[in-house]
Amino acid sequence: MAKVLYGFFKGEVIDNRGKSKDEWTDAPVKIDEDFNGKKLKTFVDWDGFLVFEEKADILNALAEYMSEISTYGCCGRCFPGRVGTKIVSEELFKLRENFSKEKLNLLRDLCVSINDSAKCTVAPTSVVPVLGFIDNFADEAENNSNAEAGKYVRHLTAPCTAGCPANVKIPQFIEAIKDFRFLEALAIIRETMPLPGVCGRVCPHPCEENCRRGLTEDPVNIMVLKRTPWDYEYYHHKEPDIPKYRESTGKKVAIVGAGPAGLTAAYYLAQLGHSVKIYDMISEPGGMVARGIPDYRQPRDLLRREVDIIKSLGVEIQYNTKLGEDIFLDDLKADYDSVLIAIGAWKSRDMGVEGEKEGYEGIVAGGIYFLNDFAAGREVNIGKKVLVVGGGNTAIDCVRTAIRMDTEEVSLIYRRAREQMPAEDYEIEDAIEEDVNFHFLANPVKILAENGKVVGVECVKMKLGEPDDSGRRRPVPIEGSNFVLEVDTVIPAIGQYPDLSFLSEKDGIDVTKWDTIKVKDDLYITDVEGVFSAGDCEWGPNTVVKAIGAGRWAAKMMDRYMMEGNVYLTDEEKLELTLYNSKVFDKNEKLCDPATIERVHQEKLSPEERVAHFEEIEKPYSEKQAYMEATRCLRCMRMAMVGLEENK
Repeated sequence: MAKVLYGFFKGEVIDNRGKSKDEWTDAPVKIDEDFNGKKLKTFVDWDGFLVFEEKADILNALAEYMSEISTYGCCGRCFPGRVGTKIVSEELFKLRENFSKEKLNLLRDLCVSINDSAKCTVAPTSVVPVLGFIDNFADEAENNSNAEAGKYVRHLTAPCTAGCPANVKIPQFIEAIKDFRFLEALAIIRETMPLPGVCGRVCPHPCEENCRRGLTEDPVNIMVLKRTPWDYEYYHHKEPDIPKYRESTGKKVAIVGAGPAGLTAAYYLAQLGHSVKIYDMISEPGGMVARGIPDYRQPRDLLRREVDIIKSLGVEIQYNTKLGEDIFLDDLKADYDSVLIAIGAWKSRDMGVEGEKEGYEGIVAGGIYFLNDFAAGREVNIGKKVLVVGGGNTAIDCVRTAIRMDTEEVSLIYRRAREQMPAEDYEIEDAIEEDVNFHFLANPVKILAENGKVVGVECVKMKLGEPDDSGRRRPVPIEGSNFVLEVDTVIPAIGQYPDLSFLSEKDGIDVTKWDTIKVKDDLYITDVEGVFSAGDCEWGPNTVVKAIGAGRWAAKMMDRYMMEGNVYLTDEEKLELTLYNSKVFDKNEKLCDPATIERVHQEKLSPEERVAHFEEIEKPYSEKQAYMEATRCLRCMRMAMVGLEENK
C-alpha cells in the first residue's frame, strides 16, 4: 500500500509533511507505490488528490487533470463544463510558472462557480481536488520551483461502468440514445461488448446497483437501454458497421468454446487482424446462452444474428467437436500461435442425498442437462409434478421451462430464505406469477421411490445459523421437522463445474481446488506457453456479462503474446483495475435529490400468455420510451489520473 505525504480526500486533510516516511499514513485507495513497475508520484480523482513523494509536482498534476476533464470528460453542453474547466487548467499551468496569491484566489472563485452552476456532475466533481489543494496546501504552490513533473495516465469511468464486468461506457451510449443516435450508441457499446442484444436481455445488470439515480429512486434501466440500439439496427435492417483495426497479421488463433467468452475473444482478435477458428462441442453457437437460457428470455434467432456479425469478420466455427475426443490440446498448440480454452462449466453438481444415485425413473441428472436437452430438441421425459432443487438462475430457468411443458405442478425448494437466493429477483417474481410453488428454508434429504419410480422427496426444514465463508448465514436443519413432497420428477440445479477430463498431467495446466483452470492474475494465461483461459472454466459458473468481459481481456493478452511475445497490463489498464477494486460507487453518498423521473418499465406478456409458449416475453422499448429512460441518466462520469516517475 502506498504511503501519503499529503493530500485531501473525501473531505479529509492528510498532512504528513515534516515526518519520516515510515510515519506517513496509508493511502485511502487501494494503490501500491510500485505502480505497474513505475514509482507512484501523485493520484488525482473526483474525491481529491494524494501526493506520494516530496518532489512531486502537484500543480502540474492538477493542471493536466483539468485539461483531460475538459477534453474527454465534459460533454460541452454547458459553459462551466466546456469552458470553465479549460480555464482552470490553463490558470494552473500559469501558476506553476509564475505564482500569484491573487490569481490563486481568483481560481478558487472560478472553481466554486463551476461547482455551483454546471449541469451534470462531471465538472463539479472535477474541481474538488483543486479546491482541496487551494484551501489546505496553497503554500505548496509557492514552493513549486523544485517540483518534478511525471508521466500522467488517466482513466475515464463512471459508477455504473466500474460495476460492469465488461466495462461498457454506459453514460456515453445513453447520451447518444438521448439524441436518438442509436447506431452511434451501438458502436460505443460494441467497443467493449460484442453481444449487446444478448446482454440487453439476460444480463443481471450489476451496473444498476451502482447507479447514483438509485440512491433516491429506481435506478436507470441500463439493461434495456443497452438492448435498444441493437434492436434498432436489427429491426431497421441496418448493416452492422464493424471496424477492423489492423490488416492480417498472419497469426492463427484457436478458441475452444463458442460461448460468450469465446465469441467475445474471437470478435476482438479478428478486429486486430488475426485468423480465428472456434471449436465447440455442440451443434450451434452461443454455448450456455443457446442451451442454458430458454428462448422466452433469449430467442436463439437473435443470438445467431449476433454470431453472424462476429463471423462476418472472418471467424470460423467448427461444431460437434469436443476437446479431448475430437481435437487435442497438443495439436492445437502445434497448429496455432495461441489457444484460448473457454469451454464453460457444463457438469452438474450432485445433491448428495439418499437415493440420488439409485437410478430411479424421474431423477434428472442435472438442471443444465435438462435445459440443454430441451433446447437441443431431444426428447425430455418429465412427470406431472416436478421439483427443482436450487436457488440460482439455472434453477429458475428449469422451473419456468417445466411449467411451459405438460405439467400440473412445478415447485422449487431452496435451503435458505428468498432474500439469499442468487437468482435475480425479477426472475423469481416472474416465476411466482407463472404459478411456480416455492419452498424456502427447506432441503431434500431422501428420494422416495416405488417400483423404481420417484414418488416423492423427504425434506427437512432449515433455519439460518452463523454466516459461512460466503458471508451468508449457514442453513441448519431443524430436528424433527421432516416432511414429504409428492413429486414424480426431481431436477437438481445446485451448481455446475467445468469438464476438465481432457487435461492430463503432461499438459502442464494447473487446476484449482474448485476444478477450474488456473491463470495468472488479470493476464488470463495459464502455466503453459501460449495457452489462455477465460470464462466459467476459469472461475466457475457465473454471468454472461462477466464471461464477455473476460473474453475481451483475454483477447488483449493473446494479441500482445503473439505480436510482442509478452503479456502485460498497460498503465491505464492497471489504473482501471485499481478503480474497480477501490469501488467508484459510494452507496453512502448523500445525493441532492434530482428531479424525479419515473422509471420506464419494460412491457411484458401476461403470465397466462407467457406459459403457453416459448416466445420472447419482454417487449423492446419504443424510441420514445428509450429517450424518456435515457433522460434519467445523471451522467456521473468520473476521471482518475496517476502521476508516475518517468523512465530514465
